[in-house]
Amino acid sequence: MSQSPAGQDAKVDPEMTHRSPSLDVPLVVRVPRAPTVVLPGRPWMFAIWMAAASMIAVGAGLVLGILAATEASIGGSRWTPSVQAHGRLQVFGFVATFVVALALEFLVRLNGRPAFSARIRIAVPALLGAGALALAAGQVWFDTIGALAYAGGAVFLCGALSFAVLTWRIPLSRPVHIDPQPLFMRAAAAWLAVAGALALWGVAEAESGVVPLDISAATVEVFLRGFVTLAIIGVGLRAFAGHLGLQPPGPVRQLIIYSLLNASVVAWLLASGVGALPALSWLERIADAAFAAGLVAFVAWFGILASLRRFRGGPRYALLIPLAWVGAMAYAALLAATAVLPGGHNLGIYEEGAIRHTYLLGFIVPLMIAMAHVVLARFALGFVPWENALTSGFYLVFAAWPLRTLPFLFESAPSTPSRWLLTTAGLLAMAGLLLVATVCARTAWLATRRARQLAHHH
Repeated sequence: MSQSPAGQDAKVDPEMTHRSPSLDVPLVVRVPRAPTVVLPGRPWMFAIWMAAASMIAVGAGLVLGILAATEASIGGSRWTPSVQAHGRLQVFGFVATFVVALALEFLVRLNGRPAFSARIRIAVPALLGAGALALAAGQVWFDTIGALAYAGGAVFLCGALSFAVLTWRIPLSRPVHIDPQPLFMRAAAAWLAVAGALALWGVAEAESGVVPLDISAATVEVFLRGFVTLAIIGVGLRAFAGHLGLQPPGPVRQLIIYSLLNASVVAWLLASGVGALPALSWLERIADAAFAAGLVAFVAWFGILASLRRFRGGPRYALLIPLAWVGAMAYAALLAATAVLPGGHNLGIYEEGAIRHTYLLGFIVPLMIAMAHVVLARFALGFVPWENALTSGFYLVFAAWPLRTLPFLFESAPSTPSRWLLTTAGLLAMAGLLLVATVCARTAWLATRRARQLAHHH
């Protein structure tokens, strides 16, 4: 049989073959063969990692945070190591594991590539989560298992480098001046590797479980501003456009946002005084202002908050996603204030922590939960089991944000009422993330059962 113009074998569909009443000649409609869709092995694996990452936050990270807030147990006797380990567990064990597990799903779908093997989708998040747990444990119990922190830092860095290699190996489908979106994912993966390297350096420089504050701050800021922000934008340029019905910024505007955000992270790192670098307050102010400008430009050019005003019903995520971006704009406002106000960079540890948690607890974690409404349905079952519980998790975490941040924006040392607010915020976040973990685990279980039933029928 002759070939179709696309070079594929023609295919006769019996439903589309008939005889012309005048010519009595068979008319054949040639239908190209549909491409074979290769589904990933263990397609529910991402949901398992979302559940596991959330439980790291609930069972380890937030527990240490509450102990430090109340100065109970090791939170009192080892306050600084407990606070730093709490931070590593939240950003590395929870956020990195959760985001990378989802990114491994998004990367192939956004680029039209074959799915990563089940081995990769199991191993890379496992390296990140296990590395974070070991790093934190070695830091808190430095006198007995301190060497575990070195192993944890090395394992986490290995996972970060693996993710970077996987991301950078995906070929570009179009030139970057036409479609800059893949650049955001590549930069995010690179910044994750930088954050992992900084964390390992911090372990090497630690004394009695305490990482030097300059290295500790650099690790967290590079992770949040570099990895998480660029990963969110990289996925959002596709996902927000499709699910919120928004028109993404054009290529030129995307490149402006990309340049602003990356340059601001580099400038902040150079100005932070980390290691032997001199502290440059003026450059740090410029870096903060540039990062805030990049966030505001993305939101404004994409029309994300406008979609919040237009919401009149529909899928829950259509409300939750733009609502989470309110936290990002609050963070941008705080960064801009520290850049322009006198004394904006003479903040205490609690004030800096409040600003950082505005971004983490007011934006990043709520957005992760909002996006879970999308991915659990689209990538697993076609629906979200116990969706009310997942939505409740969003609102519990979102409610924890002001309790965690507002009192400490104005206090250099916490008062007794502030400590109670801090503890309440921790308990709200624990309850919210426990709901998230439960819904993700149930999704994975139902997807596994469905796969077994299909296999049995075949």
